[in-house]
Parts: sequence; structure tokens; C-alpha cells
Amino acid sequence: MDNNARKYETLALNLQALIENNHFSEGYKLPSIRKLSEQWHYSIDTVQKALNLLEDRGYVQPVAKSGYYVQARTASIASTCTQAPDSIVLEPPINLEVADQISILLKSSTREGVAPLGVAFPAHELLPIATLRRSYATVNRTRPDLLTMGSHVEPNQPELVQQLQQRFELMGMKLKRDELVITDGCTEALSLALQTVAKHNDIVAVESPGYYLLLQMIESLGLRALEIPSSPETGMSLEALEIAVRQNRIAACIVCPTASNPMGSVMPDANRKKLLELAEKYDFPIVEDNVYADLYFERFRPRPLKAYKQSDRVLMCGSFSKSLSPSLRIGYVAGGKYATQVLSKKRILSGSTNPITQVAVAHYLEKGSFERHLRTLRQQFETQVRAMGNLVLKHFPQGTRISEPKGGFVLWIELPGDIDTAALFNKAIARKVAFMPGTVFSASGLYKNCIRINCGHPVTDDTAVALAKLGQLFVA
Repeated sequence: MDNNARKYETLALNLQALIENNHFSEGYKLPSIRKLSEQWHYSIDTVQKALNLLEDRGYVQPVAKSGYYVQARTASIASTCTQAPDSIVLEPPINLEVADQISILLKSSTREGVAPLGVAFPAHELLPIATLRRSYATVNRTRPDLLTMGSHVEPNQPELVQQLQQRFELMGMKLKRDELVITDGCTEALSLALQTVAKHNDIVAVESPGYYLLLQMIESLGLRALEIPSSPETGMSLEALEIAVRQNRIAACIVCPTASNPMGSVMPDANRKKLLELAEKYDFPIVEDNVYADLYFERFRPRPLKAYKQSDRVLMCGSFSKSLSPSLRIGYVAGGKYATQVLSKKRILSGSTNPITQVAVAHYLEKGSFERHLRTLRQQFETQVRAMGNLVLKHFPQGTRISEPKGGFVLWIELPGDIDTAALFNKAIARKVAFMPGTVFSASGLYKNCIRINCGHPVTDDTAVALAKLGQLFVA
């Protein structure tokens, strides 16, 4: 592909993403070719070729002596078929053996020069790194006492707890100070929550497909995973969950109701209420993974499970890794009636989370720019996810189906036929492209023909080349 071709395809993808996101609605007249050339810093010839490409794809329509208009169209992105079947058959709960496989995948995906489509991290240029550095500098200058604190005395810094309380109150949750435990990221938060409500050999209900590190955590704790099929639209199948809890005594249900990983689903409000009713009826706690909840795409923020009346049995876990910086390692558990047990385990296992970082994050939140940053970040991620989806549909085999994420920055892809994506992983790495095979998102090795890709980086010419390489690999 020559450089000029890359330019007009990149411009077409950017304009297409704006149309997909309804920034340019049906019937909207696009700026003139000359105006687009000035706005996007491309030649008139490149703009014309991009518009021709969009016309071929059914996104715009030229009108003589007037210009280009956004065309009425059917959705080009099809939902994946990994939904709860009409006749639900559940696999028995199983012990897992995924740790070694995931470790190899993570190391391979982060090699220098490999396109960052594997591990789900946002691009550093999208994060407020400079502002965070200033907050660190202020804290280092004004709080020298933080360097002399005991590591197991008080895990929580009151400044951060106060900021979290204020944020959660805006979401309809009035949490007391002693309900919150600050952790080393969401991974530790989830681990502490699981250890609080489950013991060795207990059964834990999980979404399928579900987050691979969560499956690894379940394995390390000696628990058994019971997969509950999930929809890319509405999340965990509550019909399947009810069948499961009738047949098995579960210690907990772990669910990511907003922007699930890997499908980006958002559980409807009615389903959230129903899930809480099931927890009450069958007497099990819910571990709510809230890590992507700030990155919803819809107009209004979905209510966390913790914000409902029956939230006493919900342990809400989250962090700032996806929105501020993965390196902060600042997470939390809103444990409700389990908070004392969570705090006790935190003290024993790891002591206090870095107090300097806690206060630096609190300082950043206090400045009031976090919500503005989140609005920009959500728009950027939505644009990137749509653009990546269009590239996949262009370069992957005919019959490929992808999810329509409602939040976050990952994309779930289902390939046609009996392709074994795990078997092709090393070949992809040899081509300098990473992805996550579908099998690591299942306790029982399902989804062999699926992959998850990271959309946390701006879509560039290099991104298009990387996805074209992947598409060639899956066709071969």
C-alpha cells in the first residue's frame, strides 16, 4: 500500500467514525472538499478519494452542484453471536489452568515493535500525565510526612476517601468512610472481594466470555468457575444465572455491568434490578467490577449495582487505571457489610497502598478537571472503537462479526468457520501484531474462533496496516 493510499483511507476512516458516532447525522451536508482539505491538512485529491471511498461504502451520497451528504444506511457493524442460547446448557463448574498461557501471551503482546492490539491499555497521550505530575510535585513538596508512615497502620488516606465519597454521591451512593478500602488497583480489589466471600473449592459464577485475569485469579485462589453465557448487548444472561444457582450453591457472582470486558456490553437497568433480586432470593453476594464504568458511550451514566436499594450484598471494585494511568495502581472496594473483612485482608496481604500516590490522585480529583477529561476520553474511545471495527470489517474474512461496544476500548471479534486463533498467535507476533485469543476469556476453552483487540490507541496508518496483516493471517 503506497503512502497516498494510506492517507485517503485514513481520512475516510476518520470521517466514517464521525458518521458512526452521529457527529454527522443522516442528511447532514459535509463541508466542501476545499474546506475538508484545510481542516484535515490533506490535499484536495486525497479528500476526493476519501469521499469516493465513503460513497462506495454507502456512507455519503454526492448531489450535483451541492456537495456530499450523509446517506441513510443500515448498520454496518453486526453483533457477535455469542449470546445466551434459547435452550441453555451450562457446563459444570471447573478448576482452571490458565496462568501459564496468559503469562506467555502478555509477554509476547508487549514486545517492542509489536502493534499494541493485545493488552487493554489506553495510549499515554490520551491521559492527563502532565497534570498528574504536577499533583505529585505539589504533594511531595507539601506532605513530607507521607514518606514516614507505617505500611500497615492505615491503608486509606482520608483525602482520597473523601473525593471518592463525593464522586459516588453524585451517582446515588452515600457511602460511609469505613465502607471504602483503597487497594493496589482493581485487580487487588477483586481479589480481596473474592477472598472475603469465597473459600477454597467454592463455586463462583462468571460472565462468559469474561476477563482473563479474573479467571487467572479464580485459579490462584483455588475456586471453581461456573460460566454464565453473556450477550454483547445486555451482558450476563440472568435466565442462565438462575438455572445455575438452582443447580449449584454459588459463593458469589462476579459481573461487569457497564462496558464489560471483552464485549463492551451494558446491562440494562431492568436487568440490574433483576440481578439484585436473584442475589436476594438465592442468598449470594455480587462482586461488581466497575473498572470501565467511567467510559460509557451512551448519554447517561448507567447506575452501578451499588446504587440500588438492595446493594448491601454488593462489593463494588474499581480503579483509575483505564482513565488516569495504568501505573497509578490506585483502586478501591466499596464493601458495604463486608468492608471490615476486606480491610483486614488488605492489611495482612499488602498493607497500605502507596500514600503519596493516594494523596496525589486526591489532589488531581479536587482540582475538578476529571469529569471534563472523562468526557473527552469517552468521545475519543468511541471514535477509535468504531474506526477499528470498520477496519476489521474491511480486512478480515467475509462473514466476520464484531461487537458493538457501549463503552470501554476493546472490541470482540468472531471469525467465520473453525479458525483456531490461539494456534495463530505466534504467527501474528512474528508479523509484529498482537491480539488476545478468545479461549483465554473462557474457563472451559470456548471461543476458539474469536479474538479481542485493544482500541485504546488513536487509529493511524500503522493501525490499518496491522489489521490488514491480521486479516491476511486469518484468511490464509
